[in-house]
Amino acid sequence: MSLSATTFLFKECAMSRIIGIRHRVKKTKDGEARPTQVVIASNGETVTYDLVDENDELDFVLGRFPVRYRKVAEDEDLSGFIQRQVRWRKLDKRENREQYPANLVRQDGKTWHLATHVPIAFDGFQPGDTAAMVLGGSGDNLAYALSRRGEAIGAKVLRIPPFHLKAQRGDADRKDDALLLTRLAAEKPELFYETGPRDRHLISIREAYRARKDVMKQRIACEQRIFGNLHGQIFRNDEGHYPEGAIEDLYNRAKANDTILQNLLAEETRRERELAEALESFPVYQQIFAPIEECGIMTAARLIGSIIDIRRFATKYKLVAFCGAHVMADGRFPRRRSDEVANWNPEARQALYLLGDQWNRRPGSYWGQKLLANKSRLKQRHPEPLLVDGVMKYTAAHLHRTALWRTGTQFVRHLYGAWWAWQRGISAKEDAA
Repeated sequence: MSLSATTFLFKECAMSRIIGIRHRVKKTKDGEARPTQVVIASNGETVTYDLVDENDELDFVLGRFPVRYRKVAEDEDLSGFIQRQVRWRKLDKRENREQYPANLVRQDGKTWHLATHVPIAFDGFQPGDTAAMVLGGSGDNLAYALSRRGEAIGAKVLRIPPFHLKAQRGDADRKDDALLLTRLAAEKPELFYETGPRDRHLISIREAYRARKDVMKQRIACEQRIFGNLHGQIFRNDEGHYPEGAIEDLYNRAKANDTILQNLLAEETRRERELAEALESFPVYQQIFAPIEECGIMTAARLIGSIIDIRRFATKYKLVAFCGAHVMADGRFPRRRSDEVANWNPEARQALYLLGDQWNRRPGSYWGQKLLANKSRLKQRHPEPLLVDGVMKYTAAHLHRTALWRTGTQFVRHLYGAWWAWQRGISAKEDAA
């Protein structure tokens, strides 16, 4: 959204609320609670809420997040309340549940609970509200829900690229980001982009790719389990009756007869079909990735699902580093080394690796020709192998790998320019409309 369009939005909604949302994954691996933080600014005053789980987030989206409670009456009918919003107390084993009204007790497994409080006041996303969030990251699903709800009730969702938020934060603590977002949305709306149907489509693509990746991992783990069990059964045969056929044949039969594996294979096929359908209807894929001869749907999905939104990256160099196709300060190419942080995105880097393999197999293509040109220049610069610090460099294999990643760097720079050009064109059309 342009500055003029965004400024108009805030002039029209001068008396509306601005909601800053710092989304967080609800628990760390150690079980530490990390609620999503919400700050609502209106008429110079702010109120803060903690959304402790996904139920709270959904309630906030629907405008029914409970913010005030009262004690429950003994003859209270709880059927009119959302049951998870009722506060319950676990009954002690020494307590007799029959001493409490039957309408206020419930059983959960072997445990009994007593209703103590019910909600009487609610808050959440309302007509005229403007929600401000970070672009990308764990808050994508919440941004999707808020945007979809906003279209129905007349509210907006604005998202700021992480590099803008970091620059505006300075040395302040990121725990105050929710409050900072409310101020930035009011004072510097030009830093934000409005979330609309196209952005929701992109979020859906990323989630479709994630679902396909998860089921693929489960399928591979299941195959490994089958092979491990079969291998053990064969070699631990006490009677010594070992099969005459190849183990691979027994393995294939075991896989064909394993119900769990067959279900995972069916789900993987379904997830791939859903991902392909989502990609093929997305303009970024059709206009930027589909014309690239070597870039298949799954490779494009890796890149799109990793990058998410090109507006997250301030420069092409940031995107190159994100994809792991950069050169480090000491001149070395990045790879996993002990005692060094691998701060690139592994999915994006794997996509470049797969693309490089295709460029090598298709030397007549545009990027295949780029690869050949890079290899030729490197060969002219280093015609003979050299022994450097005990390591043989500039061999044919070394030059090939270097040329592959140099071509990958060029591809990422091209991708950055093409995607941003498309993004600016879309933004210009939206502003004109």
